[in-house]
Amino acid sequence: MSDTEPVLDASASADAFSQDDILARLELAEDTIRAIHCGEVDAVVVSGPNGPQVYTLQGADHPYRVLVEQMHEGTVTLDQDGLILYSNPQFAAIVGAPEGSVAGSPFMQFLAPADSTVFDELLEGATERGHHSGELNLVSAGGSPIPARLSLTVLSVAGMQTVSVLVGDMREQVRNARIVKEGQLSRLILEQAGEAIVVIDPDGKVIRRSESARALGAGSMLLQPFDQIFLLMAPDGRLDSRRILDSARGGERIQGLEVSMRRSGQPTSALLVSTNPVWSESRELLGCVVTLTDITERKRAEDALARQAEELARSNADLQQFAYSASHDLREPLRQLAVFGELIAERYSEKLGEEGAELIQHAVGSAHRMEKLVRDLLAYIQASDAPQTARARADANEAIRKTMGTFESQIAETRAQIEFAPLPVVDVHEVHLVQLFQNLISNALKYRSEFPPLIHVRAQQVGPMWKFSVEDNGIGISRDYQAQIFGLFQRLHGGSKYSGTGIGLAICQKIVQRYGGRIWVESELGRGAKFHFMLPGGSP
Repeated sequence: MSDTEPVLDASASADAFSQDDILARLELAEDTIRAIHCGEVDAVVVSGPNGPQVYTLQGADHPYRVLVEQMHEGTVTLDQDGLILYSNPQFAAIVGAPEGSVAGSPFMQFLAPADSTVFDELLEGATERGHHSGELNLVSAGGSPIPARLSLTVLSVAGMQTVSVLVGDMREQVRNARIVKEGQLSRLILEQAGEAIVVIDPDGKVIRRSESARALGAGSMLLQPFDQIFLLMAPDGRLDSRRILDSARGGERIQGLEVSMRRSGQPTSALLVSTNPVWSESRELLGCVVTLTDITERKRAEDALARQAEELARSNADLQQFAYSASHDLREPLRQLAVFGELIAERYSEKLGEEGAELIQHAVGSAHRMEKLVRDLLAYIQASDAPQTARARADANEAIRKTMGTFESQIAETRAQIEFAPLPVVDVHEVHLVQLFQNLISNALKYRSEFPPLIHVRAQQVGPMWKFSVEDNGIGISRDYQAQIFGLFQRLHGGSKYSGTGIGLAICQKIVQRYGGRIWVESELGRGAKFHFMLPGGSP
């Protein structure tokens, strides 16, 4: 091999390769840099001290995709028909759907039906202005409403119009707002409550109070010890915060405890105290709600009423004693007047003559009527004389039999029939029940029609009471007089045909009212009468 040939050949070849190759490489490099600058390749050119440096991006949308995948808000991309082209995991989590099931679904299925119109308005605004936002309710896969804020942006990608929707979950925000609102409402209710309400903490300090409590406690009391503001005395000792909180810890509530409250320079007040403990979720005592109801005026009214009742009872007792005395004292001279009148008529009838005998007979009749009137007045007083708390029971069947025995001669004389179904045992004194039957049956026998008296006695249970009915076929009572016949001395007929004092039905009413019942009549003139009265308790 010669010394120069290989060298010359190699040098000429190298020069030729370097020139063409370098030109080609420079052109390729310029094209690459230009493509990078134009965003046609996934790289960035950064100028440095050593000249331009090229950095690849592994795909132009990679960092944005990472950002979207990891952001806290939900996001979806919709096509023109509202179909979800893309969804990040956060949106799937918000609506409670599996992550892979959202893409390809219509966005409308995640909208509350009532808010579909709201979404259409948001979409229309975004189409017009490129961006629009608003609040509405989504619906979870389980059907629960989800308050959300949507931000819509219209984008054009590869010639296709899409809508990017950013979804903010507002459940926590709404919950917090509701808590704040409820707290404000509770505070307003407490402050404006008509009752005096105080909330104390576990140390017995006042942390909340109503306006009424502030007025009752005379001044500011927040963060002040309860015991320094309210000096409460119960029948068994002082009611202080320690006693209230100890009762709460023991699971007890104070309900309607009557106490007296002493205030410096002011009269003692009467209060009703009720307490209600407040517990945390972990059963830690947070405090106690104390309600203070001022009953001072009510107590004064009750005391005044009690004094009046006592004075009235004493006055009634005096009147009853007078009535007893007057009745007994009047009956004897009236009886003697009648007896002496009859003796005069018997012994001196020849000397008196017809006119004198008639006058004596009128005097004797008047004396007998007066004696009967006094006797009936005494019965009227006795009808309400027994103490109402006295316990008594009477068999109505036995009472009606005694009544029939009393009127045995009148029943035979008038050919009357008295029928009664099985009657109950009632919670009344037997003497009062007999008086009721005697007065009503006596009237039925007295105010009879031209037909023989037919009297029916029945009873029907109505709740805790028994409704008795005494029905006859007598002359009846006009509707105009059915209310007044129960008044004292009320008579519808003169004494020439029907004897009586007009007290019998008043006695019946007094007896029935004494036992908490009432008496009334149903009747038509000429068609008999049906008396009803109510008495308590008992059984058939």
